[in-house]
Amino acid sequence: MVTASWPTVSPMGAEEKFGRGADEWLSGLGLVRDAVRQELVHRQLLAHLPQVEGPLRVLDAGCGQGTQAIALARLGHEVVGLDVSGKLLHEARRSAAEEPTTVRRRLCFVSGDLLALGDEHTGSYDVVCCHGVAMYLPSLDEAIAALCATCRPDGLLSVLTRNRAGIAMRAGMTGDWVGAIEAFDARHYRNRLGIEAVRADEPEEVQAALTGRGAYAVAWYGVRLFTDHWGPERPGPGFAELLAAEEEAGRRDPYRSLAALTHTIARLNGRANGH
Repeated sequence: MVTASWPTVSPMGAEEKFGRGADEWLSGLGLVRDAVRQELVHRQLLAHLPQVEGPLRVLDAGCGQGTQAIALARLGHEVVGLDVSGKLLHEARRSAAEEPTTVRRRLCFVSGDLLALGDEHTGSYDVVCCHGVAMYLPSLDEAIAALCATCRPDGLLSVLTRNRAGIAMRAGMTGDWVGAIEAFDARHYRNRLGIEAVRADEPEEVQAALTGRGAYAVAWYGVRLFTDHWGPERPGPGFAELLAAEEEAGRRDPYRSLAALTHTIARLNGRANGH
């Protein structure tokens, strides 16, 4: 059973920054864009999880509504979900309460800021997930450093970042030609949640940041190429085929390089973090 044996970490004002987008984020749950993202990230991570006896200890940093944390707990792993948004944590706990007791006992959702974690988290996790959070933090390197610090030697990291090429792709697919031209050289953008100055990184930059912290990428994927520009459509007939096309695009060149999000799977060198 996972327990919150450490004090709650102060979000350092991050709640104010992200809180504005929480309602908009929650309104998109279950729509095609969300369903594609969640399912592909889960499948891609699952393909690289260590095959070991007994549960893995997992940190889901920026767990949001808990979709990935709950999915991992269903597989038998012990998961700590961390987020700065009280509203999203409330939704995560509500969803977890609907799970069987065996799953609930493997889940713990706590309020905290990835960039302000205490020493008790250092080198504590076999798997560290950070999906859709790094783009909001001050720098990619700072985010990767914090994630690697929590990972055990030879542990796995799963990092979902905004892909720089995807900014122009979305604008172009929606017919926003002025926005597309501006996006070709953009490093930041205003996202659908209404949050300004969200950073977009290139896949190579993510891999370089990991290398700089003693980790090496074992695979990377694109997430949401064909449907990133869609509106509030819900999955319907043909969704399985849509998902299959998105999954294939996410692992093939040149398509994965143009997807909205980049999912990088990396392993921490056994000598990292002083080992």
